[in-house]
Amino acid sequence: MKRIIKLATIALVLILFLSALHYLGWLNPIESLLVRVFSPAQAMLYSASQGAGSFYDSWVRRRDLLAENNQLRDWLEQYQTDYSKIISLEQENQLLKQELNFIEEQQLKAVSAKIITGVSDPLSRSVVINRGSVDGLVKGLAVVSDRGILVGKIHEVNDYFSKVLLLTDNNSKVAATIQNTDQTAGLVEGQFGLSFSMTNIPQDQQIKNGDLVVTSGLEGNIPKNLLIARIESVNQVENEIFKTAVLSPVISFDNLSYVLVLTP
Repeated sequence: MKRIIKLATIALVLILFLSALHYLGWLNPIESLLVRVFSPAQAMLYSASQGAGSFYDSWVRRRDLLAENNQLRDWLEQYQTDYSKIISLEQENQLLKQELNFIEEQQLKAVSAKIITGVSDPLSRSVVINRGSVDGLVKGLAVVSDRGILVGKIHEVNDYFSKVLLLTDNNSKVAATIQNTDQTAGLVEGQFGLSFSMTNIPQDQQIKNGDLVVTSGLEGNIPKNLLIARIESVNQVENEIFKTAVLSPVISFDNLSYVLVLTP
C-alpha cells in the first residue's frame, strides 16, 4: 500500500514538474519534435475515423434506400392488384349492360347467371351456373351470351345452381333453321364436345358457306331466331337423303363468364 502511495506521489510531482516546464516554454523543442514524429500516425488515425464514419453513413443510407424500395414495391403490387380488380369490375359492368340492352331490345324475360365451373370430358361439354329452381329455372330453357347468341340449354336444375349443356356437347340437339331463301330446317347437334354441325338437311336445299343458322322456334322453351352459328362447309354424299353442314361458332365458348337464361 505504501509503495502505491509513493508511486502516486512521484507521478504527481512529475506531472507538476512537466507542467511547469511546459508553462515556462522549456519543453517547446521537445513538443515540436514529438508533433513532427507522431503527426503521420495521427493523420492516419483521423482518416481511419473519417472513413469509418463515412462507411457507417453509407450503410445507413443503403439500409434506408432498401427499406424505401421494399415499400415502393409493396405499393406497386397493391396498385396492380387494385387495378386488376377495377378492370374486372368494369368488364363485368359492361357485360351486364350488354345483357340488359339485349333483353330490352328483344322484349324477353331472362335471368342473369354467372358460370361458376366447367365440366368437360372426351364426349361432353357443359358448365354450371349459379341459378336454380328458386330463380324459376327449369330443364330445357335456352342459355345465351350477352349478345343473344345461343350457347346451350339447361340440362339439370337444383335449388341454387344448374347444369348447362353447351351446343358442342355430344348429347346436345337444337331445332334450327338456315337463313336462306328456303328457310331450310334441320337439327344442330354437338360433336364429341369439340364442335357442332347441322344434320337432317334435305339434299335439294340450296345452302352455302357463310349462311347463318338460327333457332327454329319449334321447341317450346327456345325462342325463334336466336343466332347459333354460321355454315363453314357442307358435306354431301350421293344417294343419301340428307346432307350435313359443319358449323363455325360465332363466339368462343371458352371465354364465357356470364350468360342469360331465357325464361317463359
